[in-house]
Amino acid sequence: MGSYVIRIKLLPEDTTTDHQKIVDSVAGLLPKPSQIRGKRIEPIAFGLSAIIVDVVAPEEDGIVDKVEEIVSKAPLVGQYELLGVSRMSTTLPTG
Repeated sequence: MGSYVIRIKLLPEDTTTDHQKIVDSVAGLLPKPSQIRGKRIEPIAFGLSAIIVDVVAPEEDGIVDKVEEIVSKAPLVGQYELLGVSRMSTTLPTG
């Protein structure tokens, strides 16, 4: 079985909120064994920055919807946008 990589753009409720606190608030709510694998900061304007995170989640029915619901209710997250979902294999081809 593989995994999904779910890329999400997070916008903070407040421009003064520490980006790591936002990432930690989302990571703490994710169902196990889902985890945040990577993040980057994307400046927008006037001191506002978005945080792009890659969530790795097991390939199971409804997991993308579950992750979206968690992100939408996470503390410190003002808005979010699902940027994409990709399947990630956990095994390498032999040969």
